[in-house]
Amino acid sequence: MGDKRDQRLLRIVDLLEQGGKVETATLAGELGVTELTIRRDIDHLDTQGIARRVYGGAVLAAGRSFEPPFSLRVRTNVPEKQAMARAVVDLIPRKANVALDFGTKAYHVAMEMRGRHLQALVAPTSVQVMEALGQEEDIHLLVPGGELKAGELSLHGSVTEQFFRAHRWDVAVVSVAGISAESDLVSDFNETDARLKAAMIGSADQVVVLCEGRHLGQVSFAPVATLDGVTTVVTDAVGPNDTADALESRGIQVIRALETHRGD
Repeated sequence: MGDKRDQRLLRIVDLLEQGGKVETATLAGELGVTELTIRRDIDHLDTQGIARRVYGGAVLAAGRSFEPPFSLRVRTNVPEKQAMARAVVDLIPRKANVALDFGTKAYHVAMEMRGRHLQALVAPTSVQVMEALGQEEDIHLLVPGGELKAGELSLHGSVTEQFFRAHRWDVAVVSVAGISAESDLVSDFNETDARLKAAMIGSADQVVVLCEGRHLGQVSFAPVATLDGVTTVVTDAVGPNDTADALESRGIQVIRALETHRGD
């Protein structure tokens, strides 16, 4: 699957999240492709259980949380995620105990940890992160128990949550789908993931939250924590941003990774 198709699929999912329905002709015009191409994209999202094809377009699949699958997300917005990962790893002290979230941003954080000689203990919640760090001699992996989520290949459930509550972490690195200064809230796509992230945040001395610029100022479905639990927000947002300004006024460090950690 090419990167252009991945970008289209993510855009279609974004529009479904916003309005619940999309029209084939409108998408073709916006994305600069034929209606046949859009129908094929919709068919792919239908087979993934994300959307349901209807006459003239598609609707969001019933009961669907709005996060696209890992296999799609991992190939999109890579430079932005790499910049955010560099910013995160720069915040991790040597020999720290690190609770590390799942998802594509966490995967890029793990890849950035390689070769940094952090001598850190890392508790990952995804198989992809375990694979990325498994051969690093100066990274000690402490693998939680729990249930494995199909597709995402991440751990979740009460056993995983209790594991993170039972330990004290120097740093927790968590990705979220919404940060709202107005609502004093960090939020995510579904309750299961939100409970796990809350357990990680509640047991950490330093909490680093990764949030895409498009999600700043947004409230997603499931509450995770109040802003009092957040130390630093790392984002790919550029230019003026009211939410970033509001976070900084509350004493939360905001790192705009594309301005500070863009690769050469």
